[in-house]
Amino acid sequence: MFIGEITALMASFCWTVSSTIVEKKGVGFSAVAMNVARQIVAFLAIGLIIVLFNRSSLSTDLSFRGAFFLAMSGLIGFSLGDSFLMSAFTRIGAQITLLIYTISPVLTAILGRIFFGERLSPRNIVGMLIVIGAIMLVIAKGDPKGLIFAFLASVGQALGVLFSKAGLENIPALPATEIRLLGGLVGILVMCSLTKGWPDVKRLFTSRQGIEVTLGNALIGTTIGVVLSMFAIKYTKAAVASTLMTMSPVMIIPIMFFCYEQKVSKYEVLGAVMSVVGVALLV
Repeated sequence: MFIGEITALMASFCWTVSSTIVEKKGVGFSAVAMNVARQIVAFLAIGLIIVLFNRSSLSTDLSFRGAFFLAMSGLIGFSLGDSFLMSAFTRIGAQITLLIYTISPVLTAILGRIFFGERLSPRNIVGMLIVIGAIMLVIAKGDPKGLIFAFLASVGQALGVLFSKAGLENIPALPATEIRLLGGLVGILVMCSLTKGWPDVKRLFTSRQGIEVTLGNALIGTTIGVVLSMFAIKYTKAAVASTLMTMSPVMIIPIMFFCYEQKVSKYEVLGAVMSVVGVALLV
């Protein structure tokens, strides 16, 4: 049936489309404002899914420790990491950003070794080197600030995964995602107030361009992508799901070429393929 494999690829495709929408439609909006709008819509959408289709998950016992670490995961991963990610999308484009973003599993593996004592096999180390080599192939032409933002987004993602791992006990995925989004919302609302980004948030909910980027970002990327990834993890091996869900750097190449007539160099294609191979060796 290959349900898990298909849903993993579909999740990756959703994240690819969402990234492209942010790059093309998010110009003129601040990254923090886009993140505020995305998290509000995603929080409401996933909450509605839980109430309508997965209400039994609400009865799960949740410890203070689990809630704290999940909220911290959202604070770091969703509010800080994703704000850097959206800045990178609008500065250097989704294609290069997604490729650099594949260093997140590398950083997660290194931090997992430091904080949890997780073992790194020779195969894992080879995978890390391949991912780093893939990134080195394509970063030379990017805007330095955008490249830094993409790397910081990867750091935020890696730290978010570690905090999630510390907080996930017997909590179902959707309620855990809601707690992460709640933690992210607290952080991003403070950031939006400090950066005076509320006029942009208003435009994201009232202008046609703003609504397009908000719905594409929140519903296609965060909501549908997360639900599909849950099915993927449930119906196939975690290693298979993780690898297939990192296919975005490859998937975005034909989208950019055929939909936007954007030239793609052989180094970008090679780098995208190498990054997926490297991540596959990491899991």
